[in-house]
Amino acid sequence: MVRPLNDRFPHRRRANQAVRHLKSQGRIWLKHLKRGLDQCRDTQARGTRKNFLRNGSFHEAVSPVLAVAQCFCLMPVSGISASSWQGLKFSRRSWRFWYSVAYLCSTSVDLAFSIRKVAYSVLDVRSVEPIVFHVSILIASWQFLKLAYLWPGLMRHWAAVEQRLPGYTCCLQRARPARRIQLVAFLLLSLSLMEHLLSIISVVYYDFCPRRRDPVESYLHGTSAQLFAVFPYSNWLGWLGKIQNLLLTFGWSYMDIFLMMLGMGLSEMLARLNRSLELQVQQPMPEAYWTWSRTLYRSIVELIREVDDAVSGIMLISFGSNLYFICLQLLKSINTMPSSAHAVYFYFSLMFLLSRSAAVLLFVSAINDQARVPLRLMRLVPIEGYHPEVFRFAAELACDQVALTGLKFFNVTRKLFLAMAGTVATYELVLIQFHEDKKSWDCSASDLN
Repeated sequence: MVRPLNDRFPHRRRANQAVRHLKSQGRIWLKHLKRGLDQCRDTQARGTRKNFLRNGSFHEAVSPVLAVAQCFCLMPVSGISASSWQGLKFSRRSWRFWYSVAYLCSTSVDLAFSIRKVAYSVLDVRSVEPIVFHVSILIASWQFLKLAYLWPGLMRHWAAVEQRLPGYTCCLQRARPARRIQLVAFLLLSLSLMEHLLSIISVVYYDFCPRRRDPVESYLHGTSAQLFAVFPYSNWLGWLGKIQNLLLTFGWSYMDIFLMMLGMGLSEMLARLNRSLELQVQQPMPEAYWTWSRTLYRSIVELIREVDDAVSGIMLISFGSNLYFICLQLLKSINTMPSSAHAVYFYFSLMFLLSRSAAVLLFVSAINDQARVPLRLMRLVPIEGYHPEVFRFAAELACDQVALTGLKFFNVTRKLFLAMAGTVATYELVLIQFHEDKKSWDCSASDLN
């Protein structure tokens, strides 16, 4: 009987096994090398002085957006351009404070004229639109003034929690949250400006019901109709009313932008903790690690609750006003548009309102999404890594409901999206029953001057 070749040459068999082992180890090594190079390519970028000056704080990220808000009489806090929260200060002697107070007074006067105008017209869901708009912005502006008083202390607490978080691995990662917040904010501000310009174009160049012979004067008259129902027309009063209208329009958009910034900032805190847990959870860790993780999580939750106490009123106004105007715009969408320019403006405005409302809900509900991730990661802890501190941490995660609220009336989670959609559909069916096409786009007859 002939013996197998490998049995006759054992050294050749051992050599073949060594070659196969080297090949398998080489493939594993090349796979790890490729993964490391991909990671390096994703995280490395050409460094600039600005990259290294970034500290990755929330104060640094929101400073440019707060500076824009102050141009429109909101958030009168001094020192927003400082490198840290220590430069923040609220003072009733600053021009920012009195600028905001003057805006509140002018909005209150404008609201009084709007109420008078509605009182002398037919009362329906469309005629009360100016009152709802003015009241929501007036209350929100007052809430922002109160928040400005709390902002330095809130940022001090925020910075204290940020210092305890796991650090970033590179400068690019440290700068990413600020870039994301500023990109979203200025994108929405640009879209809001585009919407406003489309509204001007549709009225000035396609005025289907002119109030005066000059198209600009007719536009100013329509923008401040509540003023000219009492006073005779004058250009200076028309421009004053237009400035007031511009401030109100920005204030309405800024409510949503501000809530998105808070949602991104707080969810990023929880995401940094979750990234640390993902790296360590599958290996036995000392009890001190779980104590650190639990106390850090509790610090973030306490900060979220402090932020909620400060902004829950703004949250309620934002969601309530968005819901009202979505119902009203959907009701108007049934009507025939007077011109193609009006149609372009109207549907752009409707899509912008729907997108902005959905974005607020998704960015703010991300806090609740990130807060539930640690409980899922707890299931991956190995048996030998279970400590009493792990059980305590898991119990807290299971019992906590971490989310921003609308004045404690509702929690902002993803489930709220379906609830709001159902509410819009219900009220829309009710409003359609009382719909009259001729009222939505008609304007009051006025003589040409």
